Amino acid sequence: MNHPTIIEAQNLNFFYGEFHALKNINIRVQEHRVTALIGPSGCGKSTMIRVMNRMSDLVPESRATGLLSILGRDIFAPASDVTELRRNVGMVFQQPNPFSQTIFDNLVFGLRIAGENNRQTQMASVEECLTAVDLWKDLKDRLNAPAVGLSADFQQRLCIARAIAIKPSILLMDEPCSSLDPVATQRIEELIFRLKDTYTILIVTHSMQQAARISDFTGFLMMGELIEFAETAKIFRSPADQRTEDYISGKFG
Repeated sequence: MNHPTIIEAQNLNFFYGEFHALKNINIRVQEHRVTALIGPSGCGKSTMIRVMNRMSDLVPESRATGLLSILGRDIFAPASDVTELRRNVGMVFQQPNPFSQTIFDNLVFGLRIAGENNRQTQMASVEECLTAVDLWKDLKDRLNAPAVGLSADFQQRLCIARAIAIKPSILLMDEPCSSLDPVATQRIEELIFRLKDTYTILIVTHSMQQAARISDFTGFLMMGELIEFAETAKIFRSPADQRTEDYISGKFG
């Protein structure tokens, strides 16, 4: 069943100075689906999701051409509100990056920036987002403890909870399991599967097995080009491009 398109790129190019990092990308991402981006190191996977909430703006002399529409708006239009974009497009990184504050302060950080200082409202949000990542029972009595004291697994789930606390529409995940052990990785994968009922998720992963397990759609990138994009089952069983076949079968990468 097709879901509405929530992200659409048309002839998207992205440059770091003279380096052409993304080349003529055309993609349509469906709402409430998990889309995985796979490909060898340096192929443009992380750049692609960083462009989607304009974290790429932080790199000097970077620029984009073409169209990237998110939630029906061209994010590179002069009138585009980057703060609003980032409120709608949450980000989870490769290494867990909790702030050096309490668990509670981490989770209400976005609410405070948005001007929500009511303690009761904050507490309700903390319970809701910790429940969503299956941490409420573990952390409800430790909310004033430092977040950096948690295990890597708990830290990463806390970062996901922090990202969803402000209720974005889209979650971008840049190799969120790469620093985790297999048991913690399984927990994050199960969490992603549950969260797609509420969020549209894009995940960059170096693990083809992970892409095959958790995603509905997969895009294969190589040297800045989107070689192929299709339903995950088709990408892995009958790819249309020989380069995709070669990568999946381990001939390079």
